[in-house]
Amino acid sequence: MIKHESIQDKFLGQFRDEKTKVVVFLINGFQMKGIIEDYDKYLVCLQSQGKQHLIYKHAISTFTIDDAEE
Repeated sequence: MIKHESIQDKFLGQFRDEKTKVVVFLINGFQMKGIIEDYDKYLVCLQSQGKQHLIYKHAISTFTIDDAEE
């Protein structure tokens, strides 16, 4: 059986592997900045401000790369 990786998993895997700083936009308008530590079928684990946040994928609207200088 051939396993097809989704586009979503390709991007999340690349963000995780490269420790890319991302901005996660939630459907309620809230934004979270951090690094994706891991993900599965339902959740994304985001390291932000020294804490781990588990975010349900159905609550996420968009990911963008955080280009802001710190």
